Amino acid sequence: MELKDAVLMRHSVRGYTHQPVDRETIRQVLELGTRAVSGVNSQPWEFAVAAGEPLQRLKEYNMAALRSGQEADQVFGELPDIKYLNRSRTIGKALLGAMKIGREDREGRLWWSERGYRFFDAPAVIFVLMPKTFADSFLLDIGCVTQNIILAAADLGLGTCVEEQAVSYQKGAREILGIPEDMRMVTGIAIGYEDPDFAANHVRSDREDVDTITNWCGF
Repeated sequence: MELKDAVLMRHSVRGYTHQPVDRETIRQVLELGTRAVSGVNSQPWEFAVAAGEPLQRLKEYNMAALRSGQEADQVFGELPDIKYLNRSRTIGKALLGAMKIGREDREGRLWWSERGYRFFDAPAVIFVLMPKTFADSFLLDIGCVTQNIILAAADLGLGTCVEEQAVSYQKGAREILGIPEDMRMVTGIAIGYEDPDFAANHVRSDREDVDTITNWCGF
């Protein structure tokens, strides 16, 4: 697959088949991922990969935490400006529309939210970690390795979804997967084989025209 094709075809997959992803395939994805750019070659990333019984236990922990109203271990901030909020609302409406979940359908909206905490029922999840001793500036490296991972997965015919919900409740993941407290859980990547019949998988988010977000100087 050409790099351009992988970039253009990549999208967030929110519905997966039951086909498992074997360890060697995920290892290939991670190997390609770690060729990402890294400041001073620090390579501040580590990974925890869950599948099978540990992943099922983690899903159950997240569901119990969510339904009990447990406070999240990590809360993401509000979008700071209406233009960014509108982009988020647009894709949210499109996804709910595809799933035929109406504005007043509280049960349907709860079901949709819970799917994220179950990693969209993907057969495996990759947690991307960074030592807490690293400054926030090194999160750029984590973004780069994450992008490489999802493009490598696309090249191997796998779907992915990078999701903040994966690291909202962290105590369970730390206990079940043995993630030490000195490691920062930055994000989680659901990974598996895309279910082509899942309606939300046909939704594509748009992007702003480059000329509207670029200040061209000297051209």
